[in-house]
Amino acid sequence: MSMLITAVDLISRFLFLLAILITAALVFIVTYDVGARNLGLTPPNWAVNTVEYGMLHITFLALPWLVRTRGHVCVELVLTYLPARARTAWELALHAISALICFYLAYRSGLSLADTIAKGSYEVRSFDMPMWMLFASMPAGFLLGGLQFVAFPLRGDSFFAGAAAEKGGL
Repeated sequence: MSMLITAVDLISRFLFLLAILITAALVFIVTYDVGARNLGLTPPNWAVNTVEYGMLHITFLALPWLVRTRGHVCVELVLTYLPARARTAWELALHAISALICFYLAYRSGLSLADTIAKGSYEVRSFDMPMWMLFASMPAGFLLGGLQFVAFPLRGDSFFAGAAAEKGGL
C-alpha cells in the first residue's frame, strides 16, 4: 500500500509541476497579448482561447497535489470544537465522502472524454481543437484527488493538522 501511495504522490507532484509550467506559459501569452494591444499591434487571435483552455487544465492537474498538501478548502471550525474521538470519526467520514465525490466525477468526466473521442467532436473557436482535449485532464485529476483523500487516513494524516490546530483553528 505504501508504494501505491508513494506513486500517487509522485504522479500528483508531476501534474502539479506541469500546471506550474502551463501557468508560466499563460503569463507570457497574456503579457504578449496585452503588450501587442497597447503598442497598436495586432494581437494573436489564439491567445484568449489558449488561456481559457490552459486555466481549465491547470485546475485539474493541480487538484491532486492541492488535496495532498491541504490546499483544498476545509472549514475547521466544526473540527475545532469536537472532542478528539468525534473529530477522528468526522474526518474519516469527510475523507470518504470527498473521495467518493472525486471518484464519481472521475467516472462522469471519463464518460464525457470517451464520448467526445467516439464522436470525434471539435471545439470550433479561433482555432479548432478536438473536444477530447478539453476533457483530458479531468478524469486523471479527479481520480488522483480521490486517491489522495483515501491516502490521508492510511498515512495517519489529518485535515486538522498543522498551525491551524495549534491556534484553535481560527
